[in-house]
Amino acid sequence: MALTLSVETAAENPPVEPDEIERIVAPLMEGTIEVVLADPGLMRVLNRRFRHVDHATDVLTFDLSEPGGETPEGVIYVDVRLCPPLEELLERVFHGYLHLCGWTHDDEDSARGMSARVASMVAAGLEGAC
Repeated sequence: MALTLSVETAAENPPVEPDEIERIVAPLMEGTIEVVLADPGLMRVLNRRFRHVDHATDVLTFDLSEPGGETPEGVIYVDVRLCPPLEELLERVFHGYLHLCGWTHDDEDSARGMSARVASMVAAGLEGAC
């Protein structure tokens, strides 16, 4: 299972280097994924434009997959105010990634499952970061 991953920054002075995030998350993901580290202003503009919610948010995921595609494809925007600690940034990246994989948190059971999977991925990512 292949991964095409890029981590970009759309924020001034990001508190973590895009290369570092890429190194940590790459072993835990597949598909074609772009992660954008964004400032709160951009997050607010995107949230207002695409979700019609006029405030900043911590993560936005845009699914670009073809219907019936085998692997996830999309863009994950993460608010850089979450850094540090690194753990919070990873939580948002993996949360967005799971949305690209079809996971939801629409009810209590799916929310618990998604939270558990995110926690597992964060733990694995932090272990690999050392």
